[in-house]
Amino acid sequence: MDKSKLKFICSVHDLDKVDYLVRDIEYKHQRRTAIIYYYEAKVYAFVNYCMHMQRRLDCEKETIFHVSGKLLSCSMHGFVFEPTTGECLSPVCAGQKLQAIKLLESEGNIYLSDKHVTLSL
Repeated sequence: MDKSKLKFICSVHDLDKVDYLVRDIEYKHQRRTAIIYYYEAKVYAFVNYCMHMQRRLDCEKETIFHVSGKLLSCSMHGFVFEPTTGECLSPVCAGQKLQAIKLLESEGNIYLSDKHVTLSL
């Protein structure tokens, strides 16, 4: 893949310092944010949007992780999600998934490689 066409998100070192990063994006012609994080030595990104109440996962508290550290969690009502697939594990939305965002990690940098998502300035 030609890296010159990819959009730089952050360096790997940026994620070493925090639990997750938030970046402004446009997804399906709507302004949203993306969450980017490492989980079990792999980088993941999802549109930061809970399907239950149409809010950001970090809308109430500045965190996206359940207190166990093993699941993603919506800070409004505590709905939990599998961190590698984005699948909701809470009964009301069971089986629905957060929208994954494709990334490429290369030479210590993380790039957006999803043609359906653009970074907002």
